[in-house]
Amino acid sequence: MVPSPRPADRAVPAPAAPALGAEIAFEVADDAGRPIEGAAVSLIGAAFPTTVFTDASGRAEARVPLEAMTTATALIVHPARGCWPVRVPRPELLVNEANLTVCPRITTTHPDFPDRPLDSWGRRVMGFDRLPPSYRGHATRIALIDSGVAAGHPDLTERIPAGRDIVGQDDKSWQEDHIGTGTHHAVLIAGRDDGTGVVGLAPDAEVHVCRVTPGGWAADLIEALDFCVEQQIDVALIACAIPEPSALVAAKIDEARRSGVACVAAAGDAAGPIHHPAALPGVLSVGAIGQLGTFPADSAEITQLAAAPSPEGLFPARFSNGGPGLDCSAPGVAIISGLPPTSYGPLSGTATAAAHVAAVAALVLAHHPMFRPESGRPQITRDSTRVDRLFEVIKASCRPLPHLDPRLTGAGIPDAAVAVGVAPWGTHTPLPVAYSAATGPLSPADPGGGTLAPLTDAMRAAGLLTGQDES
Repeated sequence: MVPSPRPADRAVPAPAAPALGAEIAFEVADDAGRPIEGAAVSLIGAAFPTTVFTDASGRAEARVPLEAMTTATALIVHPARGCWPVRVPRPELLVNEANLTVCPRITTTHPDFPDRPLDSWGRRVMGFDRLPPSYRGHATRIALIDSGVAAGHPDLTERIPAGRDIVGQDDKSWQEDHIGTGTHHAVLIAGRDDGTGVVGLAPDAEVHVCRVTPGGWAADLIEALDFCVEQQIDVALIACAIPEPSALVAAKIDEARRSGVACVAAAGDAAGPIHHPAALPGVLSVGAIGQLGTFPADSAEITQLAAAPSPEGLFPARFSNGGPGLDCSAPGVAIISGLPPTSYGPLSGTATAAAHVAAVAALVLAHHPMFRPESGRPQITRDSTRVDRLFEVIKASCRPLPHLDPRLTGAGIPDAAVAVGVAPWGTHTPLPVAYSAATGPLSPADPGGGTLAPLTDAMRAAGLLTGQDES
């Protein structure tokens, strides 16, 4: 990129003098007192964003500008796995001792997990719990165009028959996942149904893996789509998002569509216009929503509340891209699933939302009468017509979200039971209010209505209310 010429009459500022600072120590532990290694500790401020990572003792140090001691807006801690992220607003930083942050364990908020399977809020909101037990996505193929998978995860062992590390040009290294998103989405879609951990939304679907991140380019996405065409993939989950359009990617997306590959893509996590390839015609673009009450009250996820939620506590995620062309939205905030190498934890992103919709697409292809192979009926052709009809069915199944901005939610949330044809349109899953006056995170709804205090607290924490607004 060539820089723009500087106007001749504009003064060039002198380099700023290095800011004075203080060495600040951070300490991160779980709620059982154990140190957390690899946690990202971020001190947020307008002029001094700082991120460090904890060592094996749960400690990290950073030189912080003196102004940050009094003007930092938040301290955010993201553990690598096993615990909830925590946000501390307006932290009072200590210099002479470590600043301790305690992160609640997933097993604290879900005591029976992972010994018993998790009943996730995403599964319930999208109606997967209303499907007949035989609706499991058998004989469909899903490709995860993502970061690879931890093939040794207990919910994935011997579950993924094939893959390709396109960045590394290798047929084995796709079984490693250095980011975690690929493992998270693989378990979410096809986790083993053995009564523990996370049971996949389409557990009988055949999953293939294409690693294109980290370090991938548009050319790697094109090669991944070639893989999908060659392997006769039914649904391609495209977890990567590219800000700029590419004519070559657009042409390959069209070729995949004409070959019967249904591309379900993340809208992107930049809080702006929809990224590519989700913005392309013939791709089902998915944004992310969250629900109050599905994560601890002091979790960093509260910062994703960008506007007043619906009466059920649903809200579009602050990070989620949107605008014209967004097809639908799905759970993409604080979703618990598998993480490498063998653990679990919450992730947020439009790719996680798209993984939910990809599972719906596989179930529709496997079980909807329009697509199910039946004796005496001509075999359904793998072509663009099949893809277009599939997307029409999914969008028609969506629960409208009239209280939320349609630019950020599209047609609404697909309902799996409606999409596969076992429930008529309009009979979407009833959504209880997930937040109430009860104390503690993840509390059940108060059938008596409770008070608005938890909602007010959430909106204040997200910066949507001030003292003046409440008076």
